[in-house]
Amino acid sequence: MEIGLDYMQIRTQAQYYGLRWAGIGMLITGIVLVIVGLAYYGNLFWLRSTVDDYAAKRGDVVQLPSRDAPQAPGNGSIVSALALPPGTYDESAGRLGFTPLAPTDAHDLGTLPEAQRLIVPELRINVKMSHADVTGTSILSSNKAGEQENADVVQANPGERGALWFFGEAGQGANTFGGLQDAPGLLDDDEDILMFVDNGSSVYLYAATHTDVFRSDELHLSGSDRSTIHLTVPVPNGLFDHFLVLSGELVGVK
Repeated sequence: MEIGLDYMQIRTQAQYYGLRWAGIGMLITGIVLVIVGLAYYGNLFWLRSTVDDYAAKRGDVVQLPSRDAPQAPGNGSIVSALALPPGTYDESAGRLGFTPLAPTDAHDLGTLPEAQRLIVPELRINVKMSHADVTGTSILSSNKAGEQENADVVQANPGERGALWFFGEAGQGANTFGGLQDAPGLLDDDEDILMFVDNGSSVYLYAATHTDVFRSDELHLSGSDRSTIHLTVPVPNGLFDHFLVLSGELVGVK
């Protein structure tokens, strides 16, 4: 009889310690999950709090009159209301073997081939276009911004009078647009950011003017009476609620 009671007592103690350690394990797991959750959402908050830092412009850009600033459809924002003073890159374009070309002297829409390659040396971008055609726009990958209702906006090809839009991924490497996040710092330092767009028969040279940041529901593709370019990437990396747009204008052709 005593042996039976001893066995029952040992079993009860084992259950007690088992439940105790199981409870401690669950408590530790819960604390770890809370810490991970706080770190995750804290990191998201910090990342989103820095998106406004991506807005920058060259020191010599000028504000376009409202009648000349390209308007986005619906309630979209003005994406390219800044421009370079006339002749800013004439000398630089000549040194690179390009014929200077003003943004207002570009070809008419629909008269030139689509882009085949985009190179931005300062941002380590060298992309061969694998594009989807959205209302005439060459884009690198379909995303939320590219799916907007923009059927009434005809986008330009390289060298045409209009807005040329490219959407890229925010990864690492020359075939992505991750380097766009360095553009605001370069613009703040008045460094040149030159964009070379090859359509297979000619290379068109664009010079960066400014960057903007838009919430995904505010970004609409805009048209233009000038020849402009807009490189777009989601920020922060991995999220699609804000987009960084690097804008520039046509300055030469070769």
